[in-house]
Amino acid sequence: MPSVLHPLLLIFARVTHHELARMVQYLKVENAILRSKLPKVVQVTPRERTRLVKYGKAVGDKIKELIQIVTPRTFARWVNGETGRKEPAKKGRPRTAEYIRELILKIARETGYGYTSAHP
Repeated sequence: MPSVLHPLLLIFARVTHHELARMVQYLKVENAILRSKLPKVVQVTPRERTRLVKYGKAVGDKIKELIQIVTPRTFARWVNGETGRKEPAKKGRPRTAEYIRELILKIARETGYGYTSAHP
């Protein structure tokens, strides 16, 4: 991969500000054309998300004008470390309070009656 980036870096080092702006404008148009050919929702892997955050943070507030793969709000959540995932709900019935369990065992011992699994 670095061998591919080297020629690109040489090109960017030789161009003027106006030429660089024209190149960026071309890349934005090309990106829009490619995005129009993709499905509406593009799944981003955690590794891709990390790369987008790394390079997007360097752009600063201008990222709002450039970003197309997700909304600027989603990107801001990524930067802040939020994943957007909620904690999974705990499954099953809540545990019986300790004092209730002790009371059931006490009743079972004293009367001989009670929940069958409550016997020690």
